[in-house]
Amino acid sequence: MKKLLFPLLLLLLCGCAREVSPVSALALDRDDEGYRLTAEVVRQDSLDDTAAPAYLSATGRDLPQLLQNLGNLLPGELYLSHAQVLLLSEPVAKDGILALADYLCQENDVRLSLRVAVVRDGAADALLKADDEVFALSELLDRAADAGTLPDMPLYRAAEVLHADGTAILPALRVDEFGQTAPAGTAVFANERLSCFLDGGEIGGGQNA
Repeated sequence: MKKLLFPLLLLLLCGCAREVSPVSALALDRDDEGYRLTAEVVRQDSLDDTAAPAYLSATGRDLPQLLQNLGNLLPGELYLSHAQVLLLSEPVAKDGILALADYLCQENDVRLSLRVAVVRDGAADALLKADDEVFALSELLDRAADAGTLPDMPLYRAAEVLHADGTAILPALRVDEFGQTAPAGTAVFANERLSCFLDGGEIGGGQNA
């Protein structure tokens, strides 16, 4: 009897374990039902074992519900600690981002160095899908921050400055005429809501509402 119970116990334990689904980037858009959250999920099922992105979207009224609904779509457990970029559409940024930043900072598996950027002239998920290379967005934002052409404003720093006086300057991105992701100035927040954009090669260029 004991010989039969042991293999059965192993089967039950294996069946309870869920495969992990690492997320490399997120995009948040406005939707008819509230909001739409799109995740770039890392897949490593190619013959040469290189990482390739897959995209999944879920709708909901707030971020907790969005993350829950997104997790229900995945074959494994939602794993956010690999996420390096969060893209926000203009309508989302105009709604206000302080509650969003606070919630993400309190999530145990979200890295505080997550980079946040606002997408100009289009949907955030469309820009997310413009580059099919995993972590391409984070590399672009890292290089621009190092060069001083875009603000160095990770999640924890954005939350800090928003709590201080409700103002912040975040990097802005857009899809260019060649269908590639490109820097698009800076997004200026006042009272924790998107106020305007600043154009120019360096931070603090000419204002463009």
